[in-house]
Amino acid sequence: MLQKFGLYEFLANLIPGLALISALSWLAEFFGHKPVLPITGAVGEASALIAWSYIVGLLLQGIAEGIVEKILLAVTGGYPSWRWMIEGGKGFTPEHRAMLKDAIREYFGEPVEPTIPLNAALQPVRDAKRRKYQELFYLCLNLVEQKKLSDRPLSFNTHYSLFRGLLTFTLLLLPVFGWALAFNWTEIAHRNAVGHFQLILSLLFVAAIVSYFRMIKRGEDFAKSIYDLFFSFYRQEASGKK
Repeated sequence: MLQKFGLYEFLANLIPGLALISALSWLAEFFGHKPVLPITGAVGEASALIAWSYIVGLLLQGIAEGIVEKILLAVTGGYPSWRWMIEGGKGFTPEHRAMLKDAIREYFGEPVEPTIPLNAALQPVRDAKRRKYQELFYLCLNLVEQKKLSDRPLSFNTHYSLFRGLLTFTLLLLPVFGWALAFNWTEIAHRNAVGHFQLILSLLFVAAIVSYFRMIKRGEDFAKSIYDLFFSFYRQEASGKK
């Protein structure tokens, strides 16, 4: 599993970084500048390209996690790992949510509801539930990892990181290509390349939308897989004790 994690993490950083360098190199060459990094078949240059792509990918993931993800969490209401545990959450039916909480309470000996002061305001109550339910999720996550129940959560989390990086990649390139088209319209039109830039901007816009929804979906898949694996393990353990 560690080997798979290293490979998945490497690809999740490499692919967005390589895509960004390739796009910027194409743009630089179009306007007669040297490419950001030479993309040739030479072994040494290919190794340098991979190294720089990975570094750029790490920086992209830093921006994605520190800025883009926080904005998206504000829009969506937070991680599904704790939103679904709140009464009325859309991820689980009320019956399954109740059984899951009972299983967590019994297996870990952990209270599943936070201690909330009387007459507390709505936001402090929501914050207390968020912290408590996130703690419960981490308990389930640690169990799944320790017992090595499945590689599915690792795959979902890697895809989540990949789409988060691709979303950040598209959001960075949209203004870059938009600025290039707006401020170099005459030159681009003279070279009959307006259609190319419009196509690139359209593809970037579509890619941003697709990356956003796939990122949301993979985040939900990750949370659900952790809870499902824990609950299945709990039921098996409970059946074995009877």
